[in-house]
Amino acid sequence: MSVDELQRKYTQWNSVHQTLLDPEATKRFRLFLETKISGDKDAAIQYLDLYEKSSKFLQETQHTFAQDKVDKLVDLGLPYDLEQDLKRRALSGQRNDINLGLYRVLDKCRNEIEASSEFRDFRNALVGVKKRNLLWRSC
Repeated sequence: MSVDELQRKYTQWNSVHQTLLDPEATKRFRLFLETKISGDKDAAIQYLDLYEKSSKFLQETQHTFAQDKVDKLVDLGLPYDLEQDLKRRALSGQRNDINLGLYRVLDKCRNEIEASSEFRDFRNALVGVKKRNLLWRSC
């Protein structure tokens, strides 16, 4: 990876929002998290799983959103208040209302990931790579 590309990626991935919108960045963040796992998944990876599944449900336009999808999110660690909200929205059957509930899940996940030490560690690791590449470039 060139220094310019690394700088661009660091600038882009310095934000949780931008990281989660970029499939390559999300993949690298997941790999980073998986290297840190020693036993059960930590909260950051659970919120990443929830974010990805909720995003997938948002992209589905031809399927109804029913209790089984809420259950899949609950299995991934969906907080109780969001579970109740999605159940209520699923009963309404209104896709726009359901999407609003899913966006609430995305917001919660993004906020929790941003507050996590794991994301700070990910950004710090990027800074370390960036510095090493700058040193190699100057030699």
